[in-house]
Formats: sequence, C-alpha cells, structure tokens
Amino acid sequence: MVESFNHKTLYQQEIQAMKNPTTVLGNLLSHFPRSEFEKSVQDLGADRRVRTLSSFDLLKDLMYGQITHAFSVREIEGSLAAHASRLYHCGLKPVKRTTLCDALEKRDPAIFESAFNALVSKAQILSANSGRRFRNPLKLIDASTIELCLSQFDWAKFRTAKGAVKLHVTLNGDGCFPELVRMTTGAVHEVNEMSQLSLGSGNMNVFDRGYVDFKRLYQIHLAGSFFVTRMKENCQSDMVRANSFSSTGAVRWDMLVKLSSKKGKKNYPEAIRQVTYHDDETDRDYVYMTNDFTSSAQEIADIYKARWQVELFFKWIKQNLKIKTFWGTSRNAVFTQLWVALIVFMLLWITKYINNLTASPQRILQLLKTSLLEKRLIHELFKEPEPPDPDDSGQLELSGMAA
Repeated sequence: MVESFNHKTLYQQEIQAMKNPTTVLGNLLSHFPRSEFEKSVQDLGADRRVRTLSSFDLLKDLMYGQITHAFSVREIEGSLAAHASRLYHCGLKPVKRTTLCDALEKRDPAIFESAFNALVSKAQILSANSGRRFRNPLKLIDASTIELCLSQFDWAKFRTAKGAVKLHVTLNGDGCFPELVRMTTGAVHEVNEMSQLSLGSGNMNVFDRGYVDFKRLYQIHLAGSFFVTRMKENCQSDMVRANSFSSTGAVRWDMLVKLSSKKGKKNYPEAIRQVTYHDDETDRDYVYMTNDFTSSAQEIADIYKARWQVELFFKWIKQNLKIKTFWGTSRNAVFTQLWVALIVFMLLWITKYINNLTASPQRILQLLKTSLLEKRLIHELFKEPEPPDPDDSGQLELSGMAA
C-alpha cells in the first residue's frame, strides 16, 4: 500500500543509492523495485526451469533494446556482443538471439506489469507533496491503438483485415505519469475498461466523448468521485435550472439538466451539470457535463482542457520508445515489450524527479542512449563543463626547444 511508505525515508534511500559509484544503466536501475520484482517472479514461477536468462536479465536486455531503440532482437544481440568488454560493470552479458526470442515467447508479462505498478507506487510517494492543479486529484483517462499486421499477429484481431492492441491509461494529471494501465486487443472498446480505470473515490476523472456511458458515469458518482466529459450531440435532456447565461462571454451556459430518454433516466436518474464553453481560437462551442456542482464553470472547462496531457503522453511514448514495431509476434512478446517500455518511462520520470533535472524526458533519453554503459552517474551527464582557466592559454610551452 502507498500509505505504508514514508516519503522522506524513501527519498533518502534514493539519494544514498545514487552515491554508490555505478554505470549509467546501473544508476537508472537503482530506482527499480528489485525485491518486488523477484517476489512476483517467484510467485508466478517465471524462472522455473530457466537456465541461461533469468527474468531480471531479460528485463535488462529489453531495457537496453528500448533505450538504444534496437530494430530487432538480432540488433540487441549484436550490440551487446560488440560491447562485451563493458557489460560486466552494467550487470549485463552477451545473449543469443534464440535465447531472447524464446524468453519473449514464454515469459509471463505479468511479472513486468507488477514491476511497473511498483514503480507507480514509488512515483506516487515522490509526487505526494507536489501539489494539485485543482481541488481533487486529476485522473486523465484515454486509450491509444497500436496497429499490427493481422497475418503476423493473428491473436490481435481488430477489424476484418487489421490487427491491433490497445493501451488503456489513467494518467496522473498532476504528476504526468501513468497510474493505471490495461492492455487489450484492439477489438475491446474503451468504455469496457472505464470502470477499472476510474477506481477510487474523491478523484476528478476526465474522459472524452467515447467514454460516455451513463450507467458507468453514475457508478463513479455513487462511488464519491467526479467526472468531466463532453456531451454527445444526440444526448436528450431537459433543463432543470439555469445557473448563468452569457451571449458574449467564454461561458455561455451553466445549467442543471436531467436526461429525458427512457434509458438515460434509468442509467443516470439524478441531475447533471452542463457547461457550454466558447473557444475563441476555434470559434466553437463545447458542451461539457459533470457531477461537480461546486467548481466554477471556467474551472470545469480548464479541467477538460487538461485532458490534452494524456494525448501528449501517447504521442511521446510512440515517438521515443519502441512500441510501434515488435521483437516478437506472440501475445506474450508484444505485451512484455509494452510493459518494459512503460517501465523505462517510469524510471525516466523517477530519475528526473530524484535528480531534480530540468532537461526534458526526451533529452534525458537521448543522453542515456549514447552513454548507457559508461561509468558515470546520470546527474553528471547534465553538469555544465567547467570554464577554462584564464591563465592557461592551452598552448604547449616550446621555449626549451631549439629554434
């Protein structure tokens, strides 16, 4: 449980771990929850009858492939072999392509999912005192589709001639890291994962119109949480009370409505707040609905605008991590690669926080790619070079030499 950890103690442990001399990869892995990972490996029997490549070694190899953006398993094999003399201090060793492929095929992705969840717990502790943008914890919920070739990934049927997997994510809108992730095939609609992604009470859950399901929204309301989403154009409702109206301001309407269709009345019997907001940049009206009756109408609009962060998260991981092409074709291989990519993201987030780095995650990843096996600490990669000594001209003295 997150509550059982002490924020200050954890921070001190992270700082102490950074003082130990290590490689850049070792420094990155110093934030990895090794004990929780090994417990998961033991519970699932993931390393039973494994002789040459443990689950932790597999994780390190796949992280290496993620950070270096290796095109294939063969490239991971070749790159590790080329740096064989430098691997010992990184806890790595050369690996055969067939061994990696076999591990990707058979190893249970659940062990990497548990490691990701442990990193999320650590990030929640670290970000606990960072403050909130709004009164309630902000949870941004969305899904992104990763297309696959159906002839190669026949288990991931999406449409008649297309395959795909989906990442369903709850993003911490205050800390900008994924708190909950569920992976499915592309055929699973986003709304089916909605209840699992909006667990808890007291949160502000933000969805786009694809998640509008009044029965599930009412469950969120009854659980003591809040939601903000956009109202569908065909939604039938009757006004109960108008709170405000303006023909020129940004907030055009702020009213209470009740669903008027038979199904709507059954699924959401209480009143819903409806806010119509005019965006001058696009010259369009956006209609939001929420069960938050105390925040201002402008705050409701600002809360929905914050949903753009989850779109940026999906864009970033697709551009900077290896999740659009895969090193294996089985379900285990694909989901394992995706979980390892998310583990790398969380390690980058924690490293940036612990080291108080101002560089962007993309810049951090670029430097890690070129210095992953060096005997340096990560924060040293971002130190400004010392200015030259003004008394040292940088020239060799040749006065003792004959003319």
